[in-house]
Amino acid sequence: MRALLYYLAILNLMDAFITFFGLYYSYIAEANPLMNLLYEINPYLFISLKVGLTILLLFLTNKWKAFHSPLPKMLVVFASTLYTLAFLLHSYWLWNV
Repeated sequence: MRALLYYLAILNLMDAFITFFGLYYSYIAEANPLMNLLYEINPYLFISLKVGLTILLLFLTNKWKAFHSPLPKMLVVFASTLYTLAFLLHSYWLWNV
């Protein structure tokens, strides 16, 4: 489980920078309204939140003991799957630019 949380944190960080790059050069559009608003306010606010969430996830990975119940495990697997798909989609878009 811990490895999956580390994977999710790394994927979140990579997605943050790929999304930032794609938005900066207008190759992609941010579909998440909250993240889009943050990017429009200040692109560095967007990247700071993504990096901050990654740091929080890493902190929780080392401190939180609730991952023994089924619900958190399912949520982490679900989030990892969604992030993997989003990361692959963003990578594909940027690769074909």
